[in-house]
Amino acid sequence: LVLGLGLAACAETNTLAPGHYENSATSKSRDGTKTTINKETDVYYDQHGNKKTTVQTEKTTDPKGLFNKETTKSVKTYN
Repeated sequence: LVLGLGLAACAETNTLAPGHYENSATSKSRDGTKTTINKETDVYYDQHGNKKTTVQTEKTTDPKGLFNKETTKSVKTYN
């Protein structure tokens, strides 16, 4: 599931119009692990007229139980 979202985000960045986009997806596995992925995408043109895309991703994995939530954040810029 995560791999598919990552690949889709890369493919979409070249076709998006300039602006700010937000996306959120939540899933739950059979064993009760809840995964939430939040993405913020900014598409803009730099000072040289080149189209740039910055994607900020936050992934939270919360296995069933207490005090075991894990969150990872990443920022990637595409030309």
